[in-house]
Amino acid sequence: MKKIFNPWSLIACWFLLQSACAPVGSIIEELDDPAFERGRSYLKVGRETDALDEFLSVTRRVTQAPKSHLEAGRLLLTLSERKDPVAAIYHFRRFLLLQPNARESPMVEQLIVTAEREIIRKLPGEPYDNYLESIDLKDENERLRREIADLLARLGSPLAPVVPSTIPPPTVHTISQPRQVVEEPRSPQVYVVKKGDSLYAISEKVYGDSSHVNAIYSANRDTLKSKNSLKVGQTLRLPPAH
Repeated sequence: MKKIFNPWSLIACWFLLQSACAPVGSIIEELDDPAFERGRSYLKVGRETDALDEFLSVTRRVTQAPKSHLEAGRLLLTLSERKDPVAAIYHFRRFLLLQPNARESPMVEQLIVTAEREIIRKLPGEPYDNYLESIDLKDENERLRREIADLLARLGSPLAPVVPSTIPPPTVHTISQPRQVVEEPRSPQVYVVKKGDSLYAISEKVYGDSSHVNAIYSANRDTLKSKNSLKVGQTLRLPPAH
Protein backbone atom coordinates (compact mmCIF):
# COMPACT_ATOMS: atom_id res chain seq x y z
CA MET A 1 0.00 0.00 0.00
CA LYS A 2 1.40 3.40 -0.99
CA LYS A 3 1.94 5.85 1.89
CA ILE A 4 0.58 9.41 1.52
CA PHE A 5 3.05 12.23 2.38
CA ASN A 6 1.74 14.35 5.26
CA PRO A 7 3.21 17.92 5.30
CA TRP A 8 1.89 18.53 8.81
CA SER A 9 4.25 15.93 10.24
CA LEU A 10 7.20 17.77 8.68
CA ILE A 11 6.06 21.09 10.22
CA ALA A 12 5.68 19.43 13.63
CA CYS A 13 9.24 18.08 13.43
CA TRP A 14 10.55 21.55 12.55
CA PHE A 15 8.89 23.09 15.63
CA LEU A 16 10.31 20.33 17.83
CA LEU A 17 13.82 21.03 16.55
CA GLN A 18 13.42 24.77 17.12
CA SER A 19 12.23 24.30 20.70
CA ALA A 20 15.12 21.93 21.42
CA CYS A 21 17.69 24.48 20.16
CA ALA A 22 16.13 27.49 21.89
CA PRO A 23 18.14 29.00 24.78
CA VAL A 24 16.99 28.08 28.25
CA GLY A 25 16.60 30.70 30.97
CA SER A 26 15.92 34.42 31.00
CA ILE A 27 18.23 37.34 30.29
CA ILE A 28 20.04 38.59 33.41
CA GLU A 29 19.34 42.20 34.31
CA GLU A 30 22.21 44.40 35.48
CA LEU A 31 20.74 45.14 38.91
CA ASP A 32 20.11 41.41 39.50
CA ASP A 33 23.66 40.39 38.66
CA PRO A 34 25.54 39.31 41.83
CA ALA A 35 28.76 40.87 40.49
CA PHE A 36 27.05 44.27 40.32
CA GLU A 37 26.02 44.03 43.97
CA ARG A 38 29.52 42.93 44.94
CA GLY A 39 30.97 45.93 43.08
CA ARG A 40 28.71 48.32 44.98
CA SER A 41 29.61 46.64 48.28
CA TYR A 42 33.34 46.93 47.53
CA LEU A 43 32.94 50.63 46.76
CA LYS A 44 31.28 51.22 50.12
CA VAL A 45 34.29 49.85 51.99
CA GLY A 46 36.90 51.52 49.78
CA ARG A 47 38.00 48.41 47.83
CA GLU A 48 37.90 50.21 44.51
CA THR A 49 40.20 47.82 42.61
CA ASP A 50 38.00 44.84 43.49
CA ALA A 51 34.93 46.89 42.60
CA LEU A 52 36.39 47.67 39.17
CA ASP A 53 36.90 43.96 38.43
CA GLU A 54 33.29 43.21 39.36
CA PHE A 55 31.84 46.02 37.22
CA LEU A 56 33.99 44.97 34.26
CA SER A 57 32.72 41.41 34.60
CA VAL A 58 29.13 42.70 34.44
CA THR A 59 29.83 44.66 31.24
CA ARG A 60 31.20 41.50 29.61
CA ARG A 61 28.11 39.41 30.42
CA VAL A 62 25.19 41.85 30.42
CA THR A 63 24.28 43.79 27.28
CA GLN A 64 22.30 46.53 29.03
CA ALA A 65 24.64 47.56 31.87
CA PRO A 66 24.86 51.39 31.87
CA LYS A 67 25.60 51.76 35.59
CA SER A 68 28.44 49.24 35.43
CA HIS A 69 29.92 51.03 32.41
CA LEU A 70 29.74 54.35 34.29
CA GLU A 71 31.41 52.99 37.43
CA ALA A 72 34.06 51.12 35.40
CA GLY A 73 34.90 54.25 33.40
CA ARG A 74 35.14 56.41 36.51
CA LEU A 75 37.44 53.94 38.26
CA LEU A 76 39.64 53.51 35.18
CA LEU A 77 40.08 57.27 35.17
CA THR A 78 40.81 57.74 38.89
CA LEU A 79 42.65 54.62 40.08
CA SER A 80 46.38 55.30 39.75
CA GLU A 81 47.35 51.61 39.54
CA ARG A 82 44.66 50.82 36.92
CA LYS A 83 44.48 54.13 35.10
CA ASP A 84 43.43 53.68 31.46
CA PRO A 85 41.79 56.79 29.93
CA VAL A 86 41.25 55.06 26.57
CA ALA A 87 39.23 52.25 28.18
CA ALA A 88 37.45 54.82 30.37
CA ILE A 89 36.25 56.70 27.27
CA TYR A 90 34.89 53.44 25.84
CA HIS A 91 32.81 52.75 28.96
CA PHE A 92 31.62 56.37 29.17
CA ARG A 93 30.46 56.25 25.55
CA ARG A 94 28.68 52.95 26.17
CA PHE A 95 26.82 54.61 29.06
CA LEU A 96 25.76 57.55 26.84
CA LEU A 97 24.65 55.11 24.14
CA LEU A 98 22.51 53.14 26.58
CA GLN A 99 21.15 56.14 28.52
CA PRO A 100 21.58 59.32 26.42
CA ASN A 101 19.04 61.30 28.47
CA ALA A 102 20.21 60.25 31.93
CA ARG A 103 20.80 62.83 34.66
CA GLU A 104 24.49 61.90 34.72
CA SER A 105 24.97 62.44 30.95
CA PRO A 106 26.43 66.01 31.18
CA MET A 107 28.87 64.83 33.86
CA VAL A 108 29.89 61.83 31.71
CA GLU A 109 30.52 64.08 28.71
CA GLN A 110 32.84 66.20 30.86
CA LEU A 111 34.62 63.05 32.07
CA ILE A 112 35.25 62.11 28.43
CA VAL A 113 36.94 65.50 27.90
CA THR A 114 39.07 64.88 31.00
CA ALA A 115 40.09 61.45 29.72
CA GLU A 116 40.99 62.91 26.30
CA ARG A 117 43.27 65.43 28.01
CA GLU A 118 44.99 62.61 29.89
CA ILE A 119 45.64 60.81 26.59
CA ILE A 120 47.07 63.95 24.97
CA ARG A 121 49.37 64.65 27.93
CA LYS A 122 50.89 61.15 27.61
CA LEU A 123 51.75 61.51 23.92
CA PRO A 124 55.53 61.49 23.25
CA GLY A 125 57.09 64.90 22.77
CA GLU A 126 54.00 66.68 24.15
CA PRO A 127 53.00 68.06 20.72
CA TYR A 128 49.69 69.40 22.00
CA ASP A 129 50.85 71.69 24.80
CA ASN A 130 49.43 74.78 23.11
CA TYR A 131 46.13 73.02 22.49
CA LEU A 132 45.81 72.00 26.14
CA GLU A 133 46.75 75.48 27.26
CA SER A 134 44.07 76.99 25.03
CA ILE A 135 41.45 74.63 26.53
CA ASP A 136 42.50 75.58 30.06
CA LEU A 137 42.35 79.28 29.16
CA LYS A 138 38.91 78.84 27.64
CA ASP A 139 37.65 77.18 30.82
CA GLU A 140 39.21 79.93 32.94
CA ASN A 141 37.66 82.67 30.78
CA GLU A 142 34.25 81.05 31.08
CA ARG A 143 34.61 80.89 34.88
CA LEU A 144 35.64 84.57 35.05
CA ARG A 145 32.74 85.55 32.79
CA ARG A 146 30.27 83.88 35.15
CA GLU A 147 31.85 85.56 38.18
CA ILE A 148 31.68 89.01 36.52
CA ALA A 149 28.03 88.47 35.56
CA ASP A 150 27.25 87.41 39.13
CA LEU A 151 29.03 90.47 40.54
CA LEU A 152 27.17 92.84 38.19
CA ALA A 153 23.89 91.27 39.20
CA ARG A 154 24.72 91.79 42.89
CA LEU A 155 25.59 95.46 42.22
CA GLY A 156 22.37 95.98 40.29
CA SER A 157 24.30 96.94 37.15
CA PRO A 158 23.06 96.01 33.67
CA LEU A 159 24.77 93.03 32.08
CA ALA A 160 24.85 94.58 28.59
CA PRO A 161 26.73 97.85 27.89
CA VAL A 162 24.51 100.93 27.80
CA VAL A 163 24.72 103.03 24.61
CA PRO A 164 25.22 106.70 25.62
CA SER A 165 22.72 109.31 24.44
CA THR A 166 23.73 111.78 21.71
CA ILE A 167 22.92 114.70 24.05
CA PRO A 168 25.09 114.54 27.15
CA PRO A 169 23.29 115.16 30.45
CA PRO A 170 24.18 118.28 32.44
CA THR A 171 27.16 117.85 34.72
CA VAL A 172 26.26 117.93 38.41
CA HIS A 173 29.14 118.24 40.82
CA THR A 174 28.32 116.33 43.94
CA ILE A 175 30.35 114.66 46.62
CA SER A 176 29.17 111.14 47.20
CA GLN A 177 30.37 108.44 49.47
CA PRO A 178 31.68 105.27 47.83
CA ARG A 179 29.10 102.58 47.76
CA GLN A 180 29.92 99.63 49.93
CA VAL A 181 28.76 96.23 48.84
CA VAL A 182 28.29 93.79 51.66
CA GLU A 183 28.29 90.24 50.45
CA GLU A 184 26.37 87.86 52.62
CA PRO A 185 28.52 84.86 53.53
CA ARG A 186 27.39 81.62 52.01
CA SER A 187 27.04 78.82 54.50
CA PRO A 188 28.68 75.67 53.11
CA GLN A 189 26.54 72.59 52.68
CA VAL A 190 27.24 70.04 55.34
CA TYR A 191 26.25 66.45 56.09
CA VAL A 192 26.12 64.67 59.45
CA VAL A 193 27.37 61.08 59.24
CA LYS A 194 24.81 58.45 60.22
CA LYS A 195 25.22 54.81 61.17
CA GLY A 196 26.11 52.67 58.16
CA ASP A 197 27.25 55.67 56.05
CA SER A 198 30.28 55.62 53.75
CA LEU A 199 31.66 58.20 51.34
CA TYR A 200 30.21 56.12 48.51
CA ALA A 201 26.74 56.05 50.11
CA ILE A 202 26.87 59.78 50.96
CA SER A 203 27.86 60.65 47.37
CA GLU A 204 24.95 58.64 45.97
CA LYS A 205 22.52 60.07 48.54
CA VAL A 206 23.49 63.74 48.08
CA TYR A 207 24.57 63.93 44.43
CA GLY A 208 22.76 60.98 42.89
CA ASP A 209 25.89 59.02 41.89
CA SER A 210 29.23 57.87 43.32
CA SER A 211 31.51 60.17 41.29
CA HIS A 212 31.98 62.67 44.17
CA VAL A 213 33.72 60.32 46.62
CA ASN A 214 37.18 61.81 46.02
CA ALA A 215 35.82 65.39 46.11
CA ILE A 216 34.15 64.82 49.51
CA TYR A 217 37.32 63.22 50.86
CA SER A 218 39.51 66.11 49.60
CA ALA A 219 37.19 68.69 51.18
CA ASN A 220 37.50 66.98 54.59
CA ARG A 221 41.15 65.88 54.69
CA ASP A 222 41.65 67.87 57.90
CA THR A 223 39.23 65.57 59.74
CA LEU A 224 39.43 62.32 57.74
CA LYS A 225 42.52 60.12 58.02
CA SER A 226 41.26 57.94 55.16
CA LYS A 227 38.15 57.34 53.09
CA ASN A 228 37.00 54.72 55.57
CA SER A 229 37.52 56.69 58.82
CA LEU A 230 33.96 58.08 59.13
CA LYS A 231 32.46 58.43 62.59
CA VAL A 232 28.79 58.61 63.46
CA GLY A 233 27.83 62.21 64.22
CA GLN A 234 30.80 63.64 62.31
CA THR A 235 30.04 66.73 60.20
CA LEU A 236 31.36 66.71 56.63
CA ARG A 237 31.69 69.65 54.25
CA LEU A 238 30.08 68.87 50.88
CA PRO A 239 31.67 70.48 47.81
CA PRO A 240 29.42 71.80 45.04
CA ALA A 241 28.43 69.32 42.34
CA HIS A 242 30.61 69.48 39.23
